[in-house]
Amino acid sequence: MDVLIQKAELVHVASLVELFLLVERQHEAYWPLRWQLRADISDRYHRWITGNLDKSDWLFAVALNGSRVVGGVAAGMQQEIPIYAYDRYAFIHDVAVAADFRRQGVATKLVEFVRQWSMEGGVNQLRLMAADANTSARELFSRLGFRTTYHEMVLPMVPGRECARL
Repeated sequence: MDVLIQKAELVHVASLVELFLLVERQHEAYWPLRWQLRADISDRYHRWITGNLDKSDWLFAVALNGSRVVGGVAAGMQQEIPIYAYDRYAFIHDVAVAADFRRQGVATKLVEFVRQWSMEGGVNQLRLMAADANTSARELFSRLGFRTTYHEMVLPMVPGRECARL
């Protein structure tokens, strides 16, 4: 498998949106109350990516097999609240790999690309969130050195919609 990781260009945006939507739909299937998608999510993703594609505090990268986008990642530098000894950290918002390229090291290469970008940006932490129900993603991130530091908990505030088990 020959895969090249590089910063995304405008020509890659539609493919990134398509890949990221796979993850979003997976999340929505876990628990719609937490991850309910908007009807215009494709347009929103497209605007978000294109609006930040050239900003230095955002990184959108693609995994290319020839000219085909087979993976993608979105990460950004975030401002920490002012009670900690550091000011900023990097956060991975999305990682997605095409089904026929999974379990071949593509996600690992994408995360490593973000790690290098983060270190060059002078931050001391790279964070992400992985759904409890997504055991394969959690196992991958654990193998890459990520450690669980807290668990997000959600209390539904919608009458008649109890908290279903994931």
